[in-house]
Amino acid sequence: MSEQTGRAVIADLCRIPNPDAIDRTTFVELGGVEQFVSIRGRSTANPVLIVCHGGPALPSLPSSWIWQRGVEEYFTVVNYDQRASGRSAGSATERMDLRVDRYVDDLVELIAWLQGELGVRKVGVLGHSWGTIIGLTLARRRPDLLWAYIGVGQVISGPENEVESFGFAMRSAIADQNEQAVAELTALGEYPGSEPLTPERIVTCRRWAQHYGALSAYRTDAAYFMESQELSPYYTDEELELIGVGQQVTMPGVLPALLGFDARDQLTFDVPMLQFLGRHDWTTPTPPVARWIEQVEAPAKHVVWFENSAHLCMHEEPGKFVVSLVSFALPHAVEG
Repeated sequence: MSEQTGRAVIADLCRIPNPDAIDRTTFVELGGVEQFVSIRGRSTANPVLIVCHGGPALPSLPSSWIWQRGVEEYFTVVNYDQRASGRSAGSATERMDLRVDRYVDDLVELIAWLQGELGVRKVGVLGHSWGTIIGLTLARRRPDLLWAYIGVGQVISGPENEVESFGFAMRSAIADQNEQAVAELTALGEYPGSEPLTPERIVTCRRWAQHYGALSAYRTDAAYFMESQELSPYYTDEELELIGVGQQVTMPGVLPALLGFDARDQLTFDVPMLQFLGRHDWTTPTPPVARWIEQVEAPAKHVVWFENSAHLCMHEEPGKFVVSLVSFALPHAVEG
């Protein structure tokens, strides 16, 4: 079977032919920047769930065909390519505003647009990785817009994440007697330390942590995740190339905000708080999140552990992911 045929089969699988469904894509101007939006679901009567993707600049839609179809039976799922990300990267410039506050304001504007288009009052926001910074900030500032916030691969403390991830990589390399890994990690010196946290130092730490399953549990890589984009029914080859363009633009501006983010003192929220935690996630390590969520006060609070997942629990345990959303998120959507 050719790649073209495979993509066609997946596109047909992902069609939603029933008359009550919605399957719409469009560009919406948010913060003065055209941003790509996808809306999919089996019934327009279902509550709206926005996926706030990670990366930075790694849109969730290209690989969503792996896990999202089940979610679409219970929610109207909205994916949007953030400014300078994915199909929104066509308008990216080096002078683009890439502050966290701007990303949060974009999300507020998207919700306002959805309120008008879909006739909803509140939405759920599911943040993944970098997207959890945007989603958590929104939950603190504008709880009136949300029926719940769901964090997946939550970032609570950028500095703590680096310490924890490095420690995991080094422990794993020593236990595996991997001399190359130990030498490369040792060469980083005190990590993160006082030296500039360059992309090169970060990549070395991440590469070995992910080699030992920090990104996808029990796997030395997550090629299935990255290569699933190549079969995406939602992107052409030319549009997939925009992902790299967006990452080059955003990384210099966004990386300091990601590494410096610290929400350990944000402990009171006026919206239900859900955390989906991969037991083996050392990309955004779970110990800081577990310590934080234990202290959080909110109208409702749920923690779900994915025992066979790392950073990509929606891909690694898609069945449990759907069941967890239906069991813990959907009741808040109905109440909202």
